[in-house]
Amino acid sequence: MQLKKILILSSSDDDLHRLQDQLRDESDWQLTLLRVTEALNGNLRRAFSEVDLVLVCCRNGQSSLLEAIDAMPETHRPRVVVCGDLNSPEATRLLVRIGVVDLLPSTPTTPELQSAVTRALREVRATDRSEREARVISVFGASGGTGASLIAGSLAHLSAVASKKTLLIDLDLIYAPLAAMFGLHPTRGVVEAMKNVDSLDMTALDGYVVRHNSGLDLLSSVPSGAIPASMNAAEFSRLLALCQKRYELIFISANRWLDPASIEAASASHHVLVAVSQSLSDVRLATRLRQLLTLNVGVPDSVVRIILNRYSTRSPVKDDMISKAVGATPYAKIPEDGPLVRRSLDSGVPVAELDRHAPLTEALIALKGQLTGVAPAPAVSAVRRVFATLSRGER
Repeated sequence: MQLKKILILSSSDDDLHRLQDQLRDESDWQLTLLRVTEALNGNLRRAFSEVDLVLVCCRNGQSSLLEAIDAMPETHRPRVVVCGDLNSPEATRLLVRIGVVDLLPSTPTTPELQSAVTRALREVRATDRSEREARVISVFGASGGTGASLIAGSLAHLSAVASKKTLLIDLDLIYAPLAAMFGLHPTRGVVEAMKNVDSLDMTALDGYVVRHNSGLDLLSSVPSGAIPASMNAAEFSRLLALCQKRYELIFISANRWLDPASIEAASASHHVLVAVSQSLSDVRLATRLRQLLTLNVGVPDSVVRIILNRYSTRSPVKDDMISKAVGATPYAKIPEDGPLVRRSLDSGVPVAELDRHAPLTEALIALKGQLTGVAPAPAVSAVRRVFATLSRGER
């Protein structure tokens, strides 16, 4: 029998542990405690996606926790039970908007609490969590030119080739580099989709994406016309929630200057990749970006992954120096292959289609497997690689 997952949410350690003690005797329930701090957006988004029920404790009429839940897209909200003294008209409207299934006193009795939780869980199906949202992976560059767009595009392309329903979102509204990288020419795009997000459904979304021959869908701006206005975080959040209903994997090429849409992307992501080159300036910028993501945006440390791009063992900036400075061990190392990357960018053909067995491509395939949980195919030996190349030449 699958355990029902319950998240207990409060700003007080005493309330967290009291509610945990009242529910711990139920063997079918798995309890998780989360003490809310100011930087809670990323933590809440991620925690909510993994549970069946949220138990919120609000004392003295405080409704800040409920306001944070109300700000999240409906697709990110499981069932909610509230313990609290909430008697004001504003609090009542908040409870209705969130869809709270039960309201209990701030300090309910154990039978009262257990009965309310049992009722709330009765209609929860085991598949609800997997149906609620797709896996989101955002990619940031520590500085301009670190290859973040290439990494995001390559990972998305490899996922689509592996028969995963995949969407790639490019948040560079001015230049839209990923459209050129895939040789695509969008006529409508992410800016227009966001303006119409309240009237969109999954079918209408087709009018704003452009499809690559690999099956990958791209949502980017149209690189022409005037400078587009920056994205509204709430509108982008609603657009992303709609996309999560349709796709299995969503890769987002985000902006290192942390515009509102990029902050929203980081908050919603299961993995946040930071592409870094082996230079002291890049390491300093990556350290700053990681601090902003974890301390200001609220992304958990465990979610931020440092990716060394154009990696070389000959570089004077070594792995241990980067780990010590940034505060995280590099998650993956993508070797340098300037000629292959230039061929890809100039031709609009992904690196995996140009050379499936290049060390660069193999490293990207391994990284995609780590992030998505799908093991890559076994590596091909050098002898077989040479034989395959000769065979293609003969044909």
